[in-house]
Amino acid sequence: MKLGNSAPISSDNVLARMAPEMASTFSPAQLQALQAALTTRRHPVNIRLSLPLGMTRVYLVLLAGTEVRSASRRRQAAAQHPLWTPMNMLVIAGTTAFGILALLAVVQITHADLSAVFNPKAAPAGIPFKADRSSCEESGRTWREGSCLDFGHDPTF
Repeated sequence: MKLGNSAPISSDNVLARMAPEMASTFSPAQLQALQAALTTRRHPVNIRLSLPLGMTRVYLVLLAGTEVRSASRRRQAAAQHPLWTPMNMLVIAGTTAFGILALLAVVQITHADLSAVFNPKAAPAGIPFKADRSSCEESGRTWREGSCLDFGHDPTF
C-alpha cells in the first residue's frame, strides 16, 4: 500500500510513527497481521478497461484470484454489493447472448459441426448416396474432404 507518492507502507514504517510505548505492545502475531493488511494484493487476473459509450465512458474491472477474505467479510461485501440487481442481470444476460451469438457466428463461418462438440460419443458415418456438397449440406449433414458425413450416430449403434 502507498500513501500519495511516498514509499510502500510496511509495519515497520507504521510502528516508527507511533509512540514507542504503544508500538512495543504489539505481539508477533499482531505485527504479522498488520503487515498482511498493509501488503498490496496482486490478482492473477487484473483486467481494467475504460470504454467509450456515446457521450460518456464506462469502466469495466475484472479481478480474479484465490479468495482470502473471511466469511464475515464476504457476507458484508455481499450485503453491500448484491449480485442480482437489475443492471447486473442485464449485463449477465447481454454477455450470455453475445457469447451465444459469437459461437453461432464461428460455427456459421467455419461450418463446424456442433454435434461433435455437444455429443462427443458421436462418430461420423459416411453417406455414400450424397455425392455432392449441396445435396449433402441440404440434408443437414457435413461435407468434409469430398465426403458427406453424418455426425448424429452413436458409435455403439
